[in-house]
Amino acid sequence: MIRRANGEQWLAVAVIALGLIMAGQITDIPADAGYAGIGPRFFPTLVVTGLVMCGGLLLLQASQAASLPPEQEVPPEYEEVRADADWSRFILLSGALLAHMALIGLIGFTLAGTLLCFGVSRALASRHTLRDAIVSFLLVFGLFRLFVWLGLNLPALIPGVL
Repeated sequence: MIRRANGEQWLAVAVIALGLIMAGQITDIPADAGYAGIGPRFFPTLVVTGLVMCGGLLLLQASQAASLPPEQEVPPEYEEVRADADWSRFILLSGALLAHMALIGLIGFTLAGTLLCFGVSRALASRHTLRDAIVSFLLVFGLFRLFVWLGLNLPALIPGVL
C-alpha cells in the first residue's frame, strides 16, 4: 500500500530543497580566501550541510512515523496536550531578530548581537535579566573576537574592538 506524504514529509523535502538551492548559490561566492585562514564559502557551506542533514533526518523520522500501522500511530504515553500558541513570545523573538538586522550596521555586530541574544532569552521566558544581558554580551563578544581572529570583517561600533 502506498501512502501519501504527510505535512512533515513535505516540510523535510522543502528544507532539503532549500539547502540544495543554497548549495548552488555558494558557487557564486568567490573562493579567494586572501589572508583569512578560511574562505568566504566556509560558513555558508556549514549552513547548507546542516540544512540538508536536518531535512534528511526529519524526512527519515516522518517516513518512519508514517509507516506505522494505524492502530499503533501514537502510543498513549506519547500523546501530547496541545495548547494555544503564545504569540507574545513569537512577536518578541521576531522583534529581536528584526532589530538585530536593522541595527547591526549602526551599532555594530557585538551590540546588535547582544540585543538579539537577550531578546531570545526574554522570548524563552528567562527571569534572570542581568545574567542574561551579561551572558549575551560575553557570547557575542567572544564570537566577534573569533571572527576578527579568523580575519573576517564585521560591522563594529569601535572598529576592531567592539
